[in-house]
Formats: sequence, structure tokens, C-alpha cells
Amino acid sequence: MKHPLPPLDPLKVFECAARHLSFSEAAKELCITKGAVSYQVKKLEQALDVPLFTRSVRQVYLTEAGQRLQRLVVQVFSQLNEGFAQLKPQTHYDVVIAATTYVAARWLSPRVAKFLQQHPETSVQFEHRVDRSDFTFDEVDVAILWGRCDTPPKVTVLQTMPQPLFPVCRPDLAERLKVEPNFINEVTLLSEGREQDLWLEWFNEAELPNPRQVVADANVRVQAAIDGQGLILADGMMQAELDAERLQRPYQQQLEGYGYHLLSSESRVRNTEAQAMIKWLIQ
Repeated sequence: MKHPLPPLDPLKVFECAARHLSFSEAAKELCITKGAVSYQVKKLEQALDVPLFTRSVRQVYLTEAGQRLQRLVVQVFSQLNEGFAQLKPQTHYDVVIAATTYVAARWLSPRVAKFLQQHPETSVQFEHRVDRSDFTFDEVDVAILWGRCDTPPKVTVLQTMPQPLFPVCRPDLAERLKVEPNFINEVTLLSEGREQDLWLEWFNEAELPNPRQVVADANVRVQAAIDGQGLILADGMMQAELDAERLQRPYQQQLEGYGYHLLSSESRVRNTEAQAMIKWLIQ
């Protein structure tokens, strides 16, 4: 049966370019040329008949359609990984690590890559359902969760990495906020949609007239801030955007008490590879 789908090979290239917001970085990761990345993205745009990136001299940005496709691709790739894993014996994987795609892309993946260079006999499975209600710690060797840690029963906190939160936005918006302090009352606050309103905490529980825009996906929320849609509360994992000056801090105040927690189930029996990986992540 023929499926009316766009070409599938460019989707992998698109996902990589969207994650890095850089054709050059995507080319490095995929071991192809920058021209090949541009060609595959253009091929996908032609198939969908919609632009996915806005190009500039030094940077590419996701369009609204590109943001929607990125969310879809991340979800589909995750489901495919889960499906492929179920087709193989569970013993195929030595270590199972649970983390959101935001944490996996920005912090976890490069560290796991360095570990695997020194332990080529070890294989790793990433589990991205860590924020879903059906997730259980018994399914994984170690999990990374964000927040103020409320440890579930029979779960051990192995390590905590404090990550204060601070507002960031596009540079031109940040400059205006520094010059016109009252302009803050008009700026849209991009939030995660959690029950707890972190913006109220950052503003010391003051009355906020600001409009809210819920963007549940952290990666998309970062892109929304880069696009100038408003302020987001950032942490140290957005350092790449700060270093590249795609985002700036208009204020120096920070919201303390939050961070990332390395957790594990007390009941799960771990093999030596998993124990070595956990020790590596803690270090």
C-alpha cells in the first residue's frame, strides 16, 4: 500500500537542523556537508509546500510550520524508538536512561557520547516518557527530573544539580526592557502550563497584568523566545543560546530552589554497565 507521505530521509536531517538551529552543526552531527543539509531541507519544504526555516546570514529560525513539524517529528521518532525496542529482547540494552528531549539534547547526550567512547561495549536506550503519568522508575536504570524534588516512594535521589531560573528574551526586547522598565507589564510571559505559576514566584508573588502564553514543550518555548514572542524562564542548559546572543538576560535576579535530580528506583537490579554509567553521570 502506498502512503502519501513526504520523503522520509529529509525528516532526519530536518530534526537535526531544527534541534541545533544550524545547518552547519547538523552537517557535523550527520557527517554530511552543509549543502547536503540545505538540499534535504529544501526538498522537504518543496514536498510540504511550506517554508520550515527562515534563513539569515548567520542563523536559521523555525517558522511556525517548522515548529509544528519539529514537535511532530520528535514525537514520532520517540514512538518509533519505543516500537523498535519492543521488537528486540530487552537485554539488547545495557543501560536505560529517562530524560526529556530538552535535557537529553542539551546536557545528557554529549556526556553519554563521551562515556560510550570509553565503554564501547555498552549500549544505551533513552526513554523520553519521563514526564508522562504512565512512567514508572522501575522501567529505567536512572532518570533525570526537573523541579523541586518530591521523591516518590522507593526512589533514591542520587545527585542534585541546582539550576536557578532567570528570564531571557530576544536581544532587542531585552534592550527595551532595560531602557523602559515599565514595558515589562506589556510583555507576554511564556510558560510551561504547570499548575504552579513560576512567574509569580519570580515576581515575588506580585500581581501580574501580563498575558500568558502556554508552550508546554521546552524546546519550542526556547524557539518562541528567540522569535520574539515574549519572556521565558531559562536555566543553565540554555547557555548555548546566551553565548550566541540569540537570547539575553534583561534582569540579573534569579529564582532559586530548582534544579535537576538524578533518580533511581530502589527495587531495580542494575548490571555493571548501568552502575558505571550512573557513576559517570554523578561525576
